[in-house]
Amino acid sequence: MAHAGTSAICAAIRARVLLEFEYEGLRRVVAPYCHGETRSGEALRAIQVAGESRSRGFGFGKLWIVERMRGLQATSQSFAPDDPSYNPNDNAMISIHCRI
Repeated sequence: MAHAGTSAICAAIRARVLLEFEYEGLRRVVAPYCHGETRSGEALRAIQVAGESRSRGFGFGKLWIVERMRGLQATSQSFAPDDPSYNPNDNAMISIHCRI
């Protein structure tokens, strides 16, 4: 079943705006690319562009598990999808709800 954040995530992908949320206790700002279901549950493929990261994982697509996100909200900051590594047929996704 889709999480309450599904519509907010897909709206942000369609509008090309950054999302902000807390994940594992750290504030994240990401450019959303693909949202769907993985073996681990509902997930978002996104590139972290600001905020905090333990792994310094900026600038490449990472999978974020939606149920671990807290305080999910769209920002007013737009982005231009320009990740050369982005695959719209993300093989981590069992099914895709929305994507760039």
